[in-house]
Amino acid sequence: PGYLPTPQAHLATLADYNKTTPASKDPRSVNWWKNRPKYLASFLRSISGEKATKENDFGYSWMPKLDQGQDASWLNLFDEMYKGTFTGFFAWGMNPACSGANAGKVRQALTKLDWMVNVNVFDSETACFWKGPGMDSKKIKTEVFVLPCAASMEKEGSISNSGRWMQWRYKASNPPGESKPDGDIMYELFKKVRTLYGKEKGAFPEPILNLKWDYETNGHFDIHKVAKEINGYFLEDISEHPVDKKAYKKGTLVPNFVFLLDDGRTSCGNWLYSASYTEAGNMAARRKKTDPTGLGLYPEWSWVWPLNRRIIYNRASVDLEGNPRNPKRPLLKWDAAGKKWIGDVPDNAVPPMGTHGVYPFIMKPDGVASIFGPGLKDGPFPEHYEPLECPIEKNLMSSQRINPVIKIFEGGLDTFKTCDPRYPFVCSTYRVTEHWQTGVLTRWLPWLIEAEPQMFCEMSLELAKLKGIKNGDRVLVETSRGKVEAVAIVTSRLKPFQIAGNTVHQIGIPWHYGWLHPKDGGDSANLLTPTI
Repeated sequence: PGYLPTPQAHLATLADYNKTTPASKDPRSVNWWKNRPKYLASFLRSISGEKATKENDFGYSWMPKLDQGQDASWLNLFDEMYKGTFTGFFAWGMNPACSGANAGKVRQALTKLDWMVNVNVFDSETACFWKGPGMDSKKIKTEVFVLPCAASMEKEGSISNSGRWMQWRYKASNPPGESKPDGDIMYELFKKVRTLYGKEKGAFPEPILNLKWDYETNGHFDIHKVAKEINGYFLEDISEHPVDKKAYKKGTLVPNFVFLLDDGRTSCGNWLYSASYTEAGNMAARRKKTDPTGLGLYPEWSWVWPLNRRIIYNRASVDLEGNPRNPKRPLLKWDAAGKKWIGDVPDNAVPPMGTHGVYPFIMKPDGVASIFGPGLKDGPFPEHYEPLECPIEKNLMSSQRINPVIKIFEGGLDTFKTCDPRYPFVCSTYRVTEHWQTGVLTRWLPWLIEAEPQMFCEMSLELAKLKGIKNGDRVLVETSRGKVEAVAIVTSRLKPFQIAGNTVHQIGIPWHYGWLHPKDGGDSANLLTPTI
């Protein structure tokens, strides 16, 4: 959590892991990642509590680790599942049978499991994959457990949006039937798992038996205890903290991540969320509407990671002297007389560069912004490549048509066709306002499914004329991997491309649908997409 790198197997000890901490010899570079050992040690203490000690590297050896060079991202996980590597799978609030690229392969991968647990608000194509199109349930060994969970208004907790705002939600009503909040399901399930490990041990019981798992009050799961654990605690009395020279009592919440230590005296579930639930209370639950800057920051409405900083890297909005680059809309300004920043929570509170301060990009070892991106597999310089499947044989920008370092999955259900006359058109997938992701939450709501009832395919007037298609016709959209039936929408929104003297037609389809519901509403657009 908090962008801490996943431990790798060749980093056998905590000291090995900490040796990879970014370093800088430039005194004007903050290089905030130098604090990574503090964040990891506090995270490990949060995970294993008193069982995590200096003598056992705070339980670092109990952490799951990747083999060196191993890629455990989404596509690779399902590729391994398709090969039969996994025995079990928890699909928690997700619908990979529709959301994953080459969905036909994903659905076949689910048949290779011994068991699958699906936790969701409504039924889904993943939960019912075994009775979907082209499936023979008699030949599928996967045992499926479907656990109904509570919707957002039926449970208490926080939600963070893409603007980093962490807002607290209150429970409005009880969930129906046997549905439970996700946290309750996880909590009860793990207690049962740990009981089994206590009896049967297993190959590697330590991570399970030593996990700190005391998030209940009066016998019930307590989401506030989890929120506080994420914020972090002082685990010992501290007579004089190295940051502010003040004393702190064991068991009190840390004010923020600046107070985290690497010696085991603090815990924190996610350093970026430290300061979200302090001794002053639940910051995410705040609802004050004051806006001192007039810029719509509303600093006392909920809480924003990190440190309630509403605009990340906000010091880039000022010049070297700390004066706002846009004086009419000052997000941040250096008060030379008061020797402090005014406005948003500064992205590091030290003085600006012009007053012998530091570089503004504190999370980068060199302290400055990058025009190009070092560390990327395909190099630091921007380059245009054509998609894996495209109707043109030559990249008009360079001699390299597709990205030379991409991983292409081949064999079995992973096929692709480039410049194949059977597939001459470009297809783009997109969203519509009325549906969310694969539609698990929205396709079951009558007013939304009435507004957008089924899969459709947008095409230009020119392409419709070329293929003899009329508005409202049912058409088949096909690639080498699968096909989807859709209702044709002939529109002037789409226009043919002119590429290297050739006319190239484009179609557009949404990806919110699936075979389960509504009936005859079409299937996932990801039946068409390649694994790449």
